Amino acid sequence: MEQWKMSILVGVALIVLAIIFAILRKAISIWIILIIILAIVDIALGLYRKNR
Repeated sequence: MEQWKMSILVGVALIVLAIIFAILRKAISIWIILIIILAIVDIALGLYRKNR
């Protein structure tokens, strides 16, 4: 699998896991927000690599 596709898949998986964890805890902590931000950065880098 190409690296940009893997980067996007990992980012999406991180966002899904963070949302599931937030629902299970019934609270959003700073760690969940950081994970979502890192996932968005990972997806953005994957899209940047795709277009390069």
